[in-house]
Amino acid sequence: MPCNVTPSTPEVFEQLIDSAPLLFFSVGCDLTYTYINPFFAEVHNIDQQKAVGMHMSEVIGEEGFNNNLPHYKKVLQGESIRYDSFFVKADGNPHHYHAVYKPLYENGDIIGFTGVVVDITAEKQLEELSNTDALTKVNNRRKYETDLQKVLEKDDAERYGLILLDIDFFKLINDELGHDKGDDALVRLSTVLKEVVADSGKIYRIGGEEFVVILDNVIDQENLEQRTETIRQAVESYNILDDRKVTVSIGASVIVSGDEKRGLVKRVDEALYKAKESGRNRSHFV
Repeated sequence: MPCNVTPSTPEVFEQLIDSAPLLFFSVGCDLTYTYINPFFAEVHNIDQQKAVGMHMSEVIGEEGFNNNLPHYKKVLQGESIRYDSFFVKADGNPHHYHAVYKPLYENGDIIGFTGVVVDITAEKQLEELSNTDALTKVNNRRKYETDLQKVLEKDDAERYGLILLDIDFFKLINDELGHDKGDDALVRLSTVLKEVVADSGKIYRIGGEEFVVILDNVIDQENLEQRTETIRQAVESYNILDDRKVTVSIGASVIVSGDEKRGLVKRVDEALYKAKESGRNRSHFV
C-alpha cells in the first residue's frame, strides 16, 4: 500500500512511547501514577491500566520508593533530576536504571512530574559477570587491575593495604585428592575471606590458588599486620577440607603515597615469597 498520508505528531509520539524499550511515566503531586507505558508495565510486572491511580510504592515496592523519595521531593519543588540507581523490585528482581525526572506544570503550578527511566539491569549483570570469578564468585583479575589502579589514584591511597595470599602446597591437594577437592578448597577459602574481610575490603581471585585483598581504612603498618594475621589464622582454623589441613602464606604492604602499580605488586609478591621461604602458613610485611 502506498504511503501517502503523513501521521500527526501526537500519533508519532504515542507510538514511540508505547514501543520504546524505555520506562515512561507520569505521577501527580500525591505520587500516584497517571500514566505508565507498556514497557514500564512489563518491567514491573503489572497491568498498564491497573497501575494508573496506584501509589508509586505499591508498584515499584517500598525499597525503591524510599530510596528515590528524596529525588521525588526535589522534582516536585521544581528541580529537574538525573541520576543512576538500583533497587530490588516488588517482584524480588533487581532493577538497575538511569532516571530523568522533570516537573509537570499546569497554569504555572506544579501538578506532578514525568519520568523517563532507562533499564540498564542487563548491562549491569553482564558487567558483574565479566568482573566475577566463575568458580569462587569473588572479583576476578580484571576487576582487581581496575580497582587497584583506582586506589592508587586516590588522594588517600595510603589508607589502603594490599594483601597477596595463596594456598600452601595447593598442587599436592590437586595431585593427591583430585581437582574437585582443589576447587572445593578454593571455594571454601573464598567463603572464609568473605566472612573475615566483610565490608572492610575487596577480595579477588587472580589466578590458580592466588587471591588478593585490598583492605581499606588501614590506620598504619601495625593495623595492617593485625588484620592480615586475622585472615591467616581464620583460614588455619577453618575446616576447609576434611581430608587435610589447609593454610595460606601471605605477603602484605601498606600502600604509600606515590606508589605505582608495578612497584607495589612486585613488593607484595616478594613479601609472599619470603613468607613461603620462611616456612609457609605465615605472613610477611614490607
